[in-house]
Amino acid sequence: MLSFRALERSDFPLLQRWLSEPHVNAWWHDAGDLAALEEQYGPCIDGRELTHVFVIECESRPVGWIQWYRWSHYPRHAAQLEAESTAAGIDLAIGEPSIIGQGIGSSAIRDFVLRVLFAEPGITEVVTDPEERNVRSCRAFEKAGFSAVRTVRLEGEQVLRRVMHLSLPGKDC
Repeated sequence: MLSFRALERSDFPLLQRWLSEPHVNAWWHDAGDLAALEEQYGPCIDGRELTHVFVIECESRPVGWIQWYRWSHYPRHAAQLEAESTAAGIDLAIGEPSIIGQGIGSSAIRDFVLRVLFAEPGITEVVTDPEERNVRSCRAFEKAGFSAVRTVRLEGEQVLRRVMHLSLPGKDC
């Protein structure tokens, strides 16, 4: 049973631990100290940032985090992905090493899209861009119903990203 709750500052030590896990740090590269977490996620918690961050819970146990945003708020990045203004972006990480490989990531993506994003007015599709080398993440999005549509190299980055797309049920693009 998966659930989602808004990230709180009291979650920062847990987030700090997850970000230091090798399977997360390889892809997120975020500073793990509490001051950096406050700088990055504090505005999201306070509603001053346009990204909405949630803790993923499996049977009431925190296991990772997931975030979403409207691509219309990030037009430069959206243009590189060819994401429409009605699209949402989504990112996640399963932080608990003991549950990696059990399908929690794809289930969390699928449930979050249906329960949270589908309820948002004006969102007709979801576009995300994991690093192409992050096979586990790309596979989780595919298992959740996303299709790989192209590979891009974002301005200022050296890595290739796989653009993944999902049209929301009953909402044509």
